[in-house]
Amino acid sequence: MNMEQRDDDVVTGVRRRRDRHERWLRTGAPTLAGQLARVGVLGWIIVTPTLLGAWLGRYLDRVADSGIFWTGALIAGGVALGCWSAWKWVHS
Repeated sequence: MNMEQRDDDVVTGVRRRRDRHERWLRTGAPTLAGQLARVGVLGWIIVTPTLLGAWLGRYLDRVADSGIFWTGALIAGGVALGCWSAWKWVHS
C-alpha cells in the first residue's frame, strides 16, 4: 500500500466518523426500542444463514446418504457467514 492510498483510507475513515458524529448530534442517543431492534436484527443476521446451512445440509445428507457430513459443514459455514455479515453490519 503506497502512502497516497493510505492517506485516502485515513481521510475516508475521518469523514465517516465525522458523519456519524453529526448524525448523533441531530438525532440524539438511540432509544431502548431502537437498541433492542438492532440486537434482534443482529441475531437474525447470524441465525438465518445457519438455519439455511442446516436445511441444505440435511437435504444433501439424505440424498447422498452421508450421515451428517454436509449438515455439519454447512452449519459451520452458515455460522461463519452470519458472524462475518454481523461484523460488517456493526462496523458499517
